[in-house]
Amino acid sequence: MTQTPATTLRGSRQGFTLIELLVVIAIISIIAGFLVPTLLKGRGEAYKVQCANNLKQIYSLAMAYSGKRGMNAFPIGDGKEPAAHDSLNKLLASEEDLSPKLFVCPEGEARPATAEDGKFVLDAETLSYAWVKSRMKNTASGRALSSDKYIEGFEDGSDPHDGHKQGLNVLQTDGSVNFVLEDDESIDTDSKLPKGLVR
Repeated sequence: MTQTPATTLRGSRQGFTLIELLVVIAIISIIAGFLVPTLLKGRGEAYKVQCANNLKQIYSLAMAYSGKRGMNAFPIGDGKEPAAHDSLNKLLASEEDLSPKLFVCPEGEARPATAEDGKFVLDAETLSYAWVKSRMKNTASGRALSSDKYIEGFEDGSDPHDGHKQGLNVLQTDGSVNFVLEDDESIDTDSKLPKGLVR
């Protein structure tokens, strides 16, 4: 009987040992630990950009509305300090073929309104943005016109809300959008909204 050398037996085996498999899993876990936060941060930044673009489009629509109506004022709902969705529904009534997604921040908790025949109505659940609480001319300068409704983790009563981390996208009356941190002096400490805005 001929014997096979031990090196030949070791070289011909297939698969991994348990220790080799655990080492590979540990290496993959370490790499994933580095990549996941980076990917999540990148997604958060993309959401901020998409949200800012939504606000800029809303601004363009609001400027067109103020010109059409001949009032030179941004849309505002009826009554004293109307809710943001009441004001923006005035805007919707004068426009056609808008997407409900335009009024939803991808980082927020609102879900798009259901459109029928190209028309839809906003409510507190289908609008991600705050709006001015009183009539404002389209020539006003240095003021907030709109912003995200919530900063991540803001509690309204006992309800925690979703939103961007540590701040809000804020639409100014000149059409610019800036990301403002929650501890900025322009943010009301109680409502966590820019002063002059309402949910």
